[in-house]
Amino acid sequence: MKKYENLFSPITIKNMTVRNRIAMLPMGTNFGGQNGEFLEDHIKYYEQRAKGGTGLIIVENACVDFPLGSNGTTQIRLNEDRFIPALYNLTDRLHKQGACVAVQINHAGASAVPSRIGAQPVSSSNIPSKTGGAVPRPLTKEEIENIAQKYAEAARRAQIAGFDAVELHAGHSYLISQFLSPLYNDRTDEFGGSPENRARFCRLVIDKTIEQVGPNFPIILRLSADELLEGGNTLEDTLHILEYLNDGIDIFSVSCALNDSLYYQIDSMYLEDGWRAYMAEAVKKKFNKPVIAMGNIRNPKVAEEILASGKADFIGMGRGLIAEPNWAVKVESGKEDTLRKCISCNIGCAGHRIGLNRPIRCSVNPDLITEDGYKKEKLQNL
Repeated sequence: MKKYENLFSPITIKNMTVRNRIAMLPMGTNFGGQNGEFLEDHIKYYEQRAKGGTGLIIVENACVDFPLGSNGTTQIRLNEDRFIPALYNLTDRLHKQGACVAVQINHAGASAVPSRIGAQPVSSSNIPSKTGGAVPRPLTKEEIENIAQKYAEAARRAQIAGFDAVELHAGHSYLISQFLSPLYNDRTDEFGGSPENRARFCRLVIDKTIEQVGPNFPIILRLSADELLEGGNTLEDTLHILEYLNDGIDIFSVSCALNDSLYYQIDSMYLEDGWRAYMAEAVKKKFNKPVIAMGNIRNPKVAEEILASGKADFIGMGRGLIAEPNWAVKVESGKEDTLRKCISCNIGCAGHRIGLNRPIRCSVNPDLITEDGYKKEKLQNL
């Protein structure tokens, strides 16, 4: 019997069979080109994590509506067919390393920066996505329909580009979240008010996406299960909202928090490994569907326990795979003592990208692109 039998068992969801239960979570990098294209170094970054044994790689959020919905200084895009060839190159190379690949598609809504998009951001209402943020304008019903269609068309492009699944981002203060959360949504029409009405935009996105990709292409929904802010959706609230969305979703990626509770979303270092697995467990118990648990999961023993106890079906790792691209291979081969461990400092990953608009870096991994390239550079400089 393997030491981590559950962690390294395969799982099949519709037409996708994943070799193990390790999922790389989508994290912005600022590695994209100035026009939203996927570049060679960007591919190499993901290729390292595929070579390292990761089962499912969920590529960072791609813009479905440019420039209005863009997020990040050099965000990748899926709003036009011209982005398909480079993304096909990405999926082809990751598939050759044995990984399954999904991509997260997203609209920033009120989280878009006015100076970057050259316009006032849009949202469910005129409420900023964070304290001190830009005031957005409420979307009209016609605009809501059009944006939902843009999500669906982006999902179809992802399917053509060779992705095995698509993830809809419905958390973390982005547009779908801005409709779901009572903190942002004060509409009085059919897209606001009751939980069913607040879920209507997300439902529209899901239904239009299924129309585009068909019934056998897995759809992942990333959500803030508990917004961890007074007046926001609690875990119980979210479980109720998901009743209106569940039948269109194949995997729930269970995150938490909003912009004003960011220290829970991008976990502070003092939070213990797997601290929010109870949220994934609650979603799994209610809907009996595959779920991804996350939250400072660095210790393989904690990861195995979460799976063995039935709390989740995948272990979502973000910053841990920036720090250690070979996490899966090292753990499976009994080399845990050689793991380069994430310290949750948030300096090079979150700080560089969000605070400084730079490409991401890592305090414990000097080379995110070629893994050991820095060693050769050191020798040449002696």
